[in-house]
Amino acid sequence: MKRTTVLFIVTQLLLIGVIYLTIISFSTSDLISPDVNDKTIEIIGSDTSTGNLVLDPSGIVQVKGGKKVIWKIREGDGAKDVQWFDIEKKNPSQPDVFKHDFPGGNRQHPAVGHLKSRLNTVEFEYKINWTDGNGKGRVYDPKIAVRPGVWVTEQLLYTSYALLAVLITYMTFRRR
Repeated sequence: MKRTTVLFIVTQLLLIGVIYLTIISFSTSDLISPDVNDKTIEIIGSDTSTGNLVLDPSGIVQVKGGKKVIWKIREGDGAKDVQWFDIEKKNPSQPDVFKHDFPGGNRQHPAVGHLKSRLNTVEFEYKINWTDGNGKGRVYDPKIAVRPGVWVTEQLLYTSYALLAVLITYMTFRRR
């Protein structure tokens, strides 16, 4: 086999690798990109006098863009008053972080929000509107931080693959 043929095949394999890694990185399909970085937020407690909820994890939850956030009510005594809830943007001037409508859930069905891919980190303040066992509406205001969907190291890897493929192609087909 000629040297140029081998270099051409290697170049094509590198380009296929770049395309494959890019598809995995930006995919929202669970078959292509499993839910490795999806985040589950559990409602584990409630206070009907203040409207506050206890979430696990607590604080500002870090989530990778392009993945899912799943809110669900943990079974047990802590959140027994929470019957239904939905997620809503707290401030209308904030950027939209969800691909679709804001999610809602109940004791049987979690709320699932599909996040848009982001180039920069954004702290998203949202409201959890929830209904207690007596049918009274309550509001709780947590935050999530949506990080870029593709890490810098991944981008460097993809770029280096592409540059290597271009370099091999150039070396193979340049005129001598």
